[in-house]
Amino acid sequence: MILKKIKEKWHKIVGPSYSKHTSDSKILYPGFIIAVSLFSIMLAQFPQNSRFRRWYALSHHNDIVNKAIQYTQDNIPLSDHGEFLTYYRFTGFGECNPDDVDTNAPMIALTFDDGPNPESTRRILDVLTANYSHATFFVVGTNAEQYQETLKEISAAGCEIGNHTYNHAKLTSLGADEVAEQIDKVNRAVKKATGENTTVIRPPYGAYDEALMQQLDVPVILWDVDTEDWESRNAQKIADAVMSKVKDGDIILMHDIYESTADAVEIIVPKLKEQGYQIVTVSEMASYKGKTLELGKAYGGFQNAQQ
Repeated sequence: MILKKIKEKWHKIVGPSYSKHTSDSKILYPGFIIAVSLFSIMLAQFPQNSRFRRWYALSHHNDIVNKAIQYTQDNIPLSDHGEFLTYYRFTGFGECNPDDVDTNAPMIALTFDDGPNPESTRRILDVLTANYSHATFFVVGTNAEQYQETLKEISAAGCEIGNHTYNHAKLTSLGADEVAEQIDKVNRAVKKATGENTTVIRPPYGAYDEALMQQLDVPVILWDVDTEDWESRNAQKIADAVMSKVKDGDIILMHDIYESTADAVEIIVPKLKEQGYQIVTVSEMASYKGKTLELGKAYGGFQNAQQ
């Protein structure tokens, strides 16, 4: 429609004069349209043209913006709106590329243990994708072996996959060989589905000791905020546990095996985005905050300034 109006206006203003000099004005119209389009796209790529970039992005996301406005006014369920939550990136933060991360802005890492689960994990991925966000999923091997397609979906969504042992074993109670088996079986399942090994590990119950730390070959990730979603199984309580405590650099602990947690994520993610938080994987947050994840250390969060 826009291109048609431009073409009509071009024809009225410029067309007659050009008709005196060429017998094939049809060549000029597509050329003009292509040139304007390319010029607009080029301008949209340069950060110094922030106003233009924002206009360009908004002009291509009117449906999303309108749905978001309707949601904020009517409190319509999130499931009815698809990708409308990108509204916050375009209007709240002026970002044209919603995948961009501002290293000076607050960010948190959502983490999910004990999955994957075909139903609730996919719901969580849908919300993350709609918000151009990533999370870290600490999977157990028994589920990873059974739900290979869900593992592929986690990876395809740009999320991080961590190791949570084969059957949620307390590693400090096991010998070295048993520990190796618990970890290797998860890695094999993840590798089979995604082609990649796990990148981080969360020992079940947060239990670790010096012997275990010496044996592990990936960083240990704990948490700052425990939602206790396994106990409450209540979406509002889970959401309140996050929103009342969250701060820049936090790692949030949840479990993607519960539908109530998926319900809570549909509340939490847009609220966090509205407040200006960026939602990234644990490894991404460490990198953005200038931290190097070292072996032999356990990390609960990244609140401090760069090292």
